[in-house]
Amino acid sequence: MTKTVLITGGAGGIGREFCKLFNTDGYRIIVFSLLQDELDALGHDLKAQRSDVDYRGVQMDLSQPDAAEEIMQWLDQQNLELDVLVNNVGFGMMGEHVEQDSQTLERMLTLNNILLSKLCMLVGARMKARGHGKIMNIGSLAGFCPMPFFAAYSASKAFVINLSASLQEELKPYGVQVTCFCPSTTKTAFLDTAQSKHASSSGIREFVSAQIATPEQVAKAGYAALNQGKRYALPGLSVTLQSIWIRMMPLRVMANFVYRKSVKEMKS
Repeated sequence: MTKTVLITGGAGGIGREFCKLFNTDGYRIIVFSLLQDELDALGHDLKAQRSDVDYRGVQMDLSQPDAAEEIMQWLDQQNLELDVLVNNVGFGMMGEHVEQDSQTLERMLTLNNILLSKLCMLVGARMKARGHGKIMNIGSLAGFCPMPFFAAYSASKAFVINLSASLQEELKPYGVQVTCFCPSTTKTAFLDTAQSKHASSSGIREFVSAQIATPEQVAKAGYAALNQGKRYALPGLSVTLQSIWIRMMPLRVMANFVYRKSVKEMKS
């Protein structure tokens, strides 16, 4: 039988590349995303890649409070069960935390944490009852590190990492796999979306842009980690070593390190 994957925010960036990889392996692909034109373009590309693709692109503002429940209702209406859930949607906010727009902050935390948590709960319950399924949550290298001028975003990804590790232990006895994939900065629209007009934003952008991977490279690493059954993974040896070094440092040391580097970039 055809396996089904749902990818949130899958019409662009890393999510788009995930869609191509799942498509190559013959999955039915469901994508919930905000922009209809991106969904349409993705469908065209997937069709060109595999003529018999079963693709369902659904336009939805996933930052709405009941988005997770609406996704489940849609799945029920379509009589579809998920074999794989990829919680990919999210964005960041650069600049001093006290200068952020509160509505944008709420939207970011809803996408990065609330929606992800609800989908893990609702989809995870069904996978547990069936005795199989895979969930991949997209974290970030930033989730291992306190980051002045990127504070709420890095904290939101720390939440994803810890939630995923806990869920893996809870669901493993029931045949459900949870993988947390933590890329570093990727060449997508993410940085432009996260950038703000505040001077503090420019320094952290330069700091996190020191090493940038392509969406194709990142997605391939994440897809491999999912198929290998890893609890969490990072794309490549360099990023993995960075994460180990970060985790060895006291929080105050890392916070001060990021602050000094960002301020230095801001002044240069």
